[in-house]
Amino acid sequence: MPMPLILRHSLFAICAALPAAVWADLPIREDDRDRIAHFDASFGHAIHQALSGGEPADIADLTGAMRGLPLPSPQGLQALSGDWSCQMMKLGGNLPLVVYQTFSCRISGTRFTKLTGSQRSTGTLHQDGDRLIYLGTAYIAGDTAPDYADLPDLVDPHATPQRVPDVGLVEVISPSRARIMFPDPHLESDLNLLYLTR
Repeated sequence: MPMPLILRHSLFAICAALPAAVWADLPIREDDRDRIAHFDASFGHAIHQALSGGEPADIADLTGAMRGLPLPSPQGLQALSGDWSCQMMKLGGNLPLVVYQTFSCRISGTRFTKLTGSQRSTGTLHQDGDRLIYLGTAYIAGDTAPDYADLPDLVDPHATPQRVPDVGLVEVISPSRARIMFPDPHLESDLNLLYLTR
């Protein structure tokens, strides 16, 4: 299946918007730094799987989530605070493309929290040069997540309780649309995309 034009344009815009990492004072783990550094390869591989094997309705949802160029990061960060509906899309890995129901998320200042669903995430947004980086902890509902900085050096995604680093690139399209893209997550997929709307 040919790549839809909107996704081709979005892929070009994302790759073009990824400058060399600044990393100044960014409290990021070395393996997560590598995930961000190789984002374009992870994204391209995951999109290929999603478009090649995803269901048409799920591909339409993915296309909608990828539509639109991001605001400059200082302006985007200012537009984020408040409550959001958020929809997780998992690309590649176990299945080509899985689109989940809508959950509730909240951003307060630089603090992000996915409030509902069995898989949760909480963490902080960091300005890194011309982009926004999310550094958080993925965990299971009912657990209390440690801060990203307090996670152990070695994590086991299959341990109980399940607590793993969650790192992503944040793009704010408008005050009512944003996306967080998590390259090479620890579980299930090759790329997670959390689409935020309100």
